[in-house]
Amino acid sequence: MGGLRRFVAPNDCVNCSFRQMGDFCHLPDPLLSELNTIGHLTFYPANSILLKESQIPRGVYIICTGRAKMSVESREGKTIIMKIAGNREVLGMSAVVSSRPSPITVTTIEFSQIKYVEEDSFMRLLESNKQAALACATLLAREVNGTFGDVHDLLLARSSTEKLARLLLSWVPAEPRNRELRVLSEFTHEEIAQMIGSSRETVTRLLSEMKRKELIRIEGSMLVIPNRVALQAIA
Repeated sequence: MGGLRRFVAPNDCVNCSFRQMGDFCHLPDPLLSELNTIGHLTFYPANSILLKESQIPRGVYIICTGRAKMSVESREGKTIIMKIAGNREVLGMSAVVSSRPSPITVTTIEFSQIKYVEEDSFMRLLESNKQAALACATLLAREVNGTFGDVHDLLLARSSTEKLARLLLSWVPAEPRNRELRVLSEFTHEEIAQMIGSSRETVTRLLSEMKRKELIRIEGSMLVIPNRVALQAIA
C-alpha cells in the first residue's frame, strides 16, 4: 500500500518545530520522547496513496508537513473528496483502533513529510499511556464532529451553487471584516466537483457565473473574493 517513497529520514519528534497547540504531536516531553522511538519519518511525493478504501491499514500516518485528500467512491464509481487533511492530523486511526478496513482513500496532494507508525507500536502506546489515549480520543471526537458538520452543510445546501459558495468560503481565513480576501487557487475543476458532489462541467459553469457577477475573480494562481458578504448571501 502507498506510493513511491523518496527518502526515509531519522525521527526527530522531540525537536520538531511544526507541532502546535491542539496537534496530536503536542504532547508532554516523556510521551513525545516515546513517540520519537517508534515508527519512521518518510517523505512522499504528490499523488501517493497512503490508505485505500476497504483495505485494512497496517498503521497510522501522521502528517508533519504537506496535505492529503480524503475521498470515497460511490457505487457508480464517482469519487467524492470528503476533506483535505494536514497540520499533524493522524490518518487511519479510526480503522486501526477499531480493527476495521479504512472507510476512505487518502492520497497526498503535494510533497509531504509523514511519520508512519505501525499498528502494534501505536496500540501499545495507547494502552500504556493515558495521555496518549486521551489525545487519540480527542482527535476521534473532532473527526466525528467535523464529518457531521460537513455532511450537515452538504445536505442543507439546496443547489450546487450553494455548495460551491460554501466551499469557497471555507477556504478563506476567519476574518471579521468584509475586506477583499485572497486564497491560493490550487484545485482543478474536477477536484472541486468531487468536493461538492457535482460534475466538472457544472463547476466550470458556476465559476464563470460567479466571475460575471463579480463575486470572485482569478488573478494568476489566486482566487479573490472581493465581497464576502455577497458570496455568503448565496451560501
